[in-house]
Amino acid sequence: MKNKSSEGLCEMCGHYVSVRQKAHILAEGKKTEENVLMLCPSCHIMFDTHIKPKLFTALRKSGITLPNSWEKSIYLQAADASRKAKEKNKGNDS
Repeated sequence: MKNKSSEGLCEMCGHYVSVRQKAHILAEGKKTEENVLMLCPSCHIMFDTHIKPKLFTALRKSGITLPNSWEKSIYLQAADASRKAKEKNKGNDS
């Protein structure tokens, strides 16, 4: 059950914002309340681009297994997907 007193607050920085975004903790996981953080746009970017990859590296070194989606920032994941699509399209042009 949602806490009415936290509506509009970023769950990372605690600031009140008019727009919050759903940041999925595990991209591979179900889209449930436990797998989502409601973040301001700035914290959402920080979570996806800096925090997840750094935690992935630190926890992996400790022997903890994390989902592959945490290994790279969303920008690197998008660049990899774009590069693969470009290579695939080159093969189709022949």
